[in-house]
Amino acid sequence: MTTNDSFYQLDPAVQRSAERRAKYFWVSLVVTLLGIQLVIGFFSIHLATSDPTVSVIPEYHKTALNWDQQKYVSTAADRLGWEIDLVASDVADGQGRRAVEIAVRDENGKTIDNLSLHATAYHHAAATDIRKFSVDSVGNGNYMTLAPLGRSGIWNLEIDIAGADEPITLRRTIEVIQ
Repeated sequence: MTTNDSFYQLDPAVQRSAERRAKYFWVSLVVTLLGIQLVIGFFSIHLATSDPTVSVIPEYHKTALNWDQQKYVSTAADRLGWEIDLVASDVADGQGRRAVEIAVRDENGKTIDNLSLHATAYHHAAATDIRKFSVDSVGNGNYMTLAPLGRSGIWNLEIDIAGADEPITLRRTIEVIQ
């Protein structure tokens, strides 16, 4: 053995200690990285399932599966030649309700009464907070309700109209400003 070879030779006790430190370092690094991955995963699951601002549109999968039927009922008013106007008030009462008026006219401009209107609404920032309400006839083809749309922002409304020759679903997006 030359003098240069002995320079690289370590005492067996020192070598075992260095190996042990290296094992602890690499095992700790792998366990720490896996732990960080688990924490991020659990946080993502918690965020996806509990935060109402991070949610899927209600009945999205069902609507997608029944797309032909949904398209048929959403275009029924056009096929019948009906004109349906929806107006939401700019002012909400103390309980967060605002007036929503719906006017229904046939292809000749004649008002249509004796319909049953039921609505579903959700705010874009909280799609899991679904609000259902009925819309009552006030005569002369007009229907009105105090809808629970107190929060400002963009709302999706889906109004189911029964009493026509075929079922009608009206989908509208409205912006509420306070």
